[in-house]
Amino acid sequence: MDWGRVIFSLVGFSASLFFCASSLKRWHRQQITREKLRIIKEALEDAEERVTRFQERHDRMLSQISEHYLVNVELEEALADARAAMNEAMEFAVNLRRMQIQIISSFPDRIDAKGTQVGQGPTRG
Repeated sequence: MDWGRVIFSLVGFSASLFFCASSLKRWHRQQITREKLRIIKEALEDAEERVTRFQERHDRMLSQISEHYLVNVELEEALADARAAMNEAMEFAVNLRRMQIQIISSFPDRIDAKGTQVGQGPTRG
């Protein structure tokens, strides 16, 4: 048996694993980043829908006030609470948008909306 060939084969196999490991590590980071962005995107969509509902509710309350021409204390309190809830929902949506931008900007490889790296072919996965 030729031990030189066996050792050469083992060295070649080890080197191929070394090069493959770095690609797998980068692929895994991309998958994690995509998953984070997907979660943030879903939360952002929900937050934006909530902002829209709060704005519609606020508009209905304003129209009720203008229709009756009298300012009821309960209606004023409800209007103030609606405004506070709407502002909180908007702030939450803005914070999610900032988090999304921060994750995208911290990723070393640019990825477009289709999941492919810009300037390269499609990614595995």
